[in-house]
Amino acid sequence: MDALAMLELAGAILGYARGLGVMEVNVGGGMAVSYADPESRFDWEAYGAGLAALRRPGETLRIEPGRSISVYCGRYVTRVMDVKRVHGELFAVVAGGTHHIRTPATKGHSQPMVMDEPGEPATIVGQLCTPKDTMARHVPVSLKTGDVVEFLMAGAYAWNISHHDFLMHPKPGFHYVGG
Repeated sequence: MDALAMLELAGAILGYARGLGVMEVNVGGGMAVSYADPESRFDWEAYGAGLAALRRPGETLRIEPGRSISVYCGRYVTRVMDVKRVHGELFAVVAGGTHHIRTPATKGHSQPMVMDEPGEPATIVGQLCTPKDTMARHVPVSLKTGDVVEFLMAGAYAWNISHHDFLMHPKPGFHYVGG
């Protein structure tokens, strides 16, 4: 349900509740995040102007921006344990995976990453015994054993929704950098 539909519904309900002093509406979230295009950002200015135009006098509107803000505040860094070819496809196995950052498996996307050197397309997978432990598919990057891989947009729905302690693999370390 978009913000306009939420406000119309709230207006119908609040029409009966105004006598009770209800003047606040939570229109929820839904601010898009594009893992396919990390440079694309939600248009907060247009959204705010649109909400302001819909707000009734005396009404307070609340939003839930969550992921659209926090996703850009984290990165997942891991090391390549092995590079191998299976049935003609190149795979890079990393120390870690979806038990540390479950977002790519949950959302079914390739996690954006820093790519220093282009190369043959490789699928980057974790070390779990499941085909769902895939971080990114067919990424044109040159990787070898020991390389460090840095995934972007790991600040939302990454560690907190992951399968902690999956097969007793170690938890990731967390490092916070101030700005």
